[in-house]
Formats: sequence, structure tokens, C-alpha cells
Amino acid sequence: MKGKYRCSSCNWKFTRSYAPHLCPYCGKASVAEDVTQAADAEDVTQAADELLREVE
Repeated sequence: MKGKYRCSSCNWKFTRSYAPHLCPYCGKASVAEDVTQAADAEDVTQAADELLREVE
């Protein structure tokens, strides 16, 4: 199973199953396992509705 990682320097999120110690985007060795949960579709829809109400 591939791990999920996030670079603490540039916040690039990626998955890879090999050499997860270097960020593939910026090349820095500031990579940690990404333990944040992805937002589900309902949360995203609610946030979009709130933003639309603020704009109107």
C-alpha cells in the first residue's frame, strides 16, 4: 500500500511507495506522513454554499 505524504516546506501532498524522504516538488527533505483527512463532498458543498451567500 502506498503511503500518503506532505512536504512541510512547500505543502505538496503526494503518494509514493519508494524513497519518501525527499519531496518530488521542491526536493527538500522535510517530508512527513500526511495524517489529515480529506474533506468529504458534503463538507465541500456546504462551504461553497456559504461562500455564495456571502458574495450575494
